[in-house]
Amino acid sequence: MHPGIILAALSFTFLAAASDSLDWNAITPSRDLQYHDCYDGFKCARLEVPLDWTNDSDSRTAVIAIAKLPAVVSDDDPTFGGSIFTNPGGPGASGVTYIQRAARNMQNFLDKPGRRHYELLSWDPRGIGHTTPSSDCFHSNAVSRNAWLLEERGNGGLAKGLGAIKHGLSMTKALSQRCKDEGDAMAYMNTPSVARDMVHMVDKIHELRQKESTIKVHEELKKRTEDVVARLQYIGFSYGTVIGNYFAALYPGRVGRMVLDGVVNVDDYAHGPGWLTNLDDTDEILEQFWRGCHEAGPSTCALASVSDSSASELRDRFWSWIAQLDDTPLPVVTSKGFMVIVTGNDIRKFVGVALYDPIGSFKPLANTLQQAMAGNTTSLITSMIGLDLIPDLENICPGKHNPLVLPEARSAVLCGDGDDLTHKDAAWWHKYVQHLMDKSQLLGSYWSIIRFSCSSWPFRPNLSFKGPFKTPKAVPSLASGHPAAPLLFLSSRLDPVTPLKAARAVASNHPGAALVIQEIWYGTFGGDGM
Repeated sequence: MHPGIILAALSFTFLAAASDSLDWNAITPSRDLQYHDCYDGFKCARLEVPLDWTNDSDSRTAVIAIAKLPAVVSDDDPTFGGSIFTNPGGPGASGVTYIQRAARNMQNFLDKPGRRHYELLSWDPRGIGHTTPSSDCFHSNAVSRNAWLLEERGNGGLAKGLGAIKHGLSMTKALSQRCKDEGDAMAYMNTPSVARDMVHMVDKIHELRQKESTIKVHEELKKRTEDVVARLQYIGFSYGTVIGNYFAALYPGRVGRMVLDGVVNVDDYAHGPGWLTNLDDTDEILEQFWRGCHEAGPSTCALASVSDSSASELRDRFWSWIAQLDDTPLPVVTSKGFMVIVTGNDIRKFVGVALYDPIGSFKPLANTLQQAMAGNTTSLITSMIGLDLIPDLENICPGKHNPLVLPEARSAVLCGDGDDLTHKDAAWWHKYVQHLMDKSQLLGSYWSIIRFSCSSWPFRPNLSFKGPFKTPKAVPSLASGHPAAPLLFLSSRLDPVTPLKAARAVASNHPGAALVIQEIWYGTFGGDGM
């Protein structure tokens, strides 16, 4: 899978892709919120914000794409609970696409009929989806992009050694130069800028409600609501927990309620080599797969064999097959004549995808792997194309209004948030890759690509924040500079990329924070636990 897709897409794999038929260019951007009917029962807006929040003399703007599902009651109803912002993760995922599929389930889960009703809102952060300026360095040229992705895939993964790392360094340098030639907009797409946009969105929502309440609300009540500083209600998943931590640390007095699910260690994210703490649980979840498959037997799990005396025999067959593919990749010609070379690196990523949704994915994963190991790769190739592990060259052009999840959007965010690594040589990166491989035999090689994308990234942000990622004690009476309530953290007992250890570390920096642990994999609110 090319960099960025797994992070951006798999933080909400339990959702089907949304149909995106709206022409966002038909919505005129505005400095105040102006909602328009969109999709099926949603409201959409394009909100202008300063491109550079630190420079009042810079007249350039970003235009934020916003979509919301209104509450089932009017805003002036006594049971109206306000807006709940949500972000699906990434960096690189479209909140607009996500909210179309998630909002109704979330609303049903959160609403208390007759007592409290919420509207659900998400947005495309800077450089992502329908927000402009775009981070698309290929100008929607799908042929050029897929050619690039195929060359990257042909490099075989960074675990192949110094030769692959040096080739990869040259590729990232070329992509970075192509993005640099587009101008400096990508210097303004990091998380502190996104957090500042969120403050602005909260204020604009509050202003709009004040305007709409002029006739409906008694003057005394209106005055009381004007005196209240608008606060954020937020649910963030995966990278969305990073956004939440930045917002809470930078603007603690603007926090109303905040739920962070599938928690990223934000200190590891922002400092040092970066992304070193994500894979603590990954291989243990895979071990659970082997054990569960062996216990279920071949009647339920196709990978199991009646001759296996333990799960280790099943596991060893898999890794022996991976070693064969590492040494001699498998040539495949599909029924439509497309030629595909399947490597061990491809299978590692394919299995890694399944760890995000073990309840739904493990049984079909076993079937697909068993068929492929027996020589029938039809299901494997179909699944890999469907997951963007292999570019779909038959349907190479995306829908007219359907934004791609872009690797460079991910880089613009995480490279700007993290320390500068552009001075690191191939030997340093080799050690970095080995460190992550020691963490996870399954996903270490892939995971190293995420930070590797920063090896030549040319943009450094002028609005930066390195912590501390802490908040003062919550004050329910709404004291200035304090959250209105302690933060709530949610974590699975085992999680492939956002381990429980990270949730515990981050929660310890927020006084009074609660941590709910669910005995299920990958997220709680955002996964099968919902």
